[in-house]
Amino acid sequence: MSEVGIRVLKQNASAVIRRVEAGETVDVTDRGRKVARIVPFTSSTLEMLAEEGRIRLPLRDVQDLPFPVAGEGSLSQVLEKMRDDERF
Repeated sequence: MSEVGIRVLKQNASAVIRRVEAGETVDVTDRGRKVARIVPFTSSTLEMLAEEGRIRLPLRDVQDLPFPVAGEGSLSQVLEKMRDDERF
């Protein structure tokens, strides 16, 4: 486990994240006081969160989802029409 100051984390976030991805746990300090811990994310973490009911695991792979159907007009136009319909 290593420590990194918040200023160093801001300047070198990518390098710190690479260390975490490699399995290292990094404590983040602010003026010498520990304020956060960055730990590697594992599949067991996902399973634990699912068991606690805090997340739902996907039922299928995102690659299997259908492509969205193109609508008429832009999203802004659709929202404007919906709002106009609600007002009157």
